[in-house]
Amino acid sequence: MSEALALNRWKTIDWGNLIFIASYHLVLFAALPLYLLTTTPSWSVIGWSIFLLIASLISITAGYHRLYAHKTYKANPIVEWVLVFFGTLAAEGSVFNWVHDHRLHHRHVDSDDDPYGTNKGFWHSHMLWLFKKRRHYDERYLSDLKENKFLVFQHRYYGWLMAAANILVLLLVGWMTGDYIGAFVFAFLLRLALGHHCTWFINSLAHMWGSKPYSSEHSAVNNFILALLTYGEGYHNYHHTFAGDYRNGVRWYQFDPPKYLIWTLSKVGLASDLRRTEPLMIKKKLVQADRKLLIEHLEQIRDARAHAFAAAVDTTSEKIASTITSAKAIRDKYMSIDRKKHRLEAMELKAKFRDLKQELSHDLRTWRRLTHLVIKLDPVQAPPFH
Repeated sequence: MSEALALNRWKTIDWGNLIFIASYHLVLFAALPLYLLTTTPSWSVIGWSIFLLIASLISITAGYHRLYAHKTYKANPIVEWVLVFFGTLAAEGSVFNWVHDHRLHHRHVDSDDDPYGTNKGFWHSHMLWLFKKRRHYDERYLSDLKENKFLVFQHRYYGWLMAAANILVLLLVGWMTGDYIGAFVFAFLLRLALGHHCTWFINSLAHMWGSKPYSSEHSAVNNFILALLTYGEGYHNYHHTFAGDYRNGVRWYQFDPPKYLIWTLSKVGLASDLRRTEPLMIKKKLVQADRKLLIEHLEQIRDARAHAFAAAVDTTSEKIASTITSAKAIRDKYMSIDRKKHRLEAMELKAKFRDLKQELSHDLRTWRRLTHLVIKLDPVQAPPFH
């Protein structure tokens, strides 16, 4: 029986991924110190390596992720070719394979059907899942992408294309810098390792280490450091809450280069149909997330005012949600009518929307004061008050 189990385990291993990833890591660990002991890398080698790393990471997030997995915008074919070329250079699989696993992840996040769920531990979600063969390949997750002949071609010949792209870039960097060994160590091995681990951190650390400002219903978190390492992907709590948005960092100060790239492409006619979450819906989700945290906090309070605070939290959050829903409905109606033909109705809708915005602004100020008062209450070890 044990021999049969061992044989079955060996059959479940994806030997291609295991050998490739283990091999280049081993070669890197041996080659990098030897190279540095004998040679000082030129700034041109370092510069080209950094450029290729950035281009690969941005192509994964702006291309594989936001363009194909979530279809948050449409891109000109030239943009697609560039993104797919550098995405192929990143050696993270074909668009089909990458999107299949990512859509499965969103559909079954934190469950046993999540291919890289953190419920199985850090190392599983970080990289060990790559060494297991897929249990099944659900074609339904790719039905929309299979109409794209360019992506069909990339998937069919991915192994050859990935090898050719990396060899081409290696030879090109070696020729331009006059250092083929440096190009191999930095522009290929080190660039590949850094790109992979940065991407894998989103599957692992971005579900473990950070804050949950938009939703606590899933394990995804926001983490500024991970955003820096992955060029914008670190705002993962927002992404899992609003996966249809072409942005991950919605605040002006949040580091999200693909957001600016996609927006710029749209302004020069190379991208279109950018999808973004309504600001009102973001506020609604923030209040809902805060409500849950406040109620959990109040359950630990031994204070006569706890019941009153809990009632106020529920009442105020429900009122804000209702106001936002009404405001969005009115704005949607305003945008849908012919405002020249229905001028009077348009003016009435605009006035109603303005009144609801003022009401919402007042309610949000009340909510902030209420939140501040609840947080100031010190929790004690006590049974829930309800």
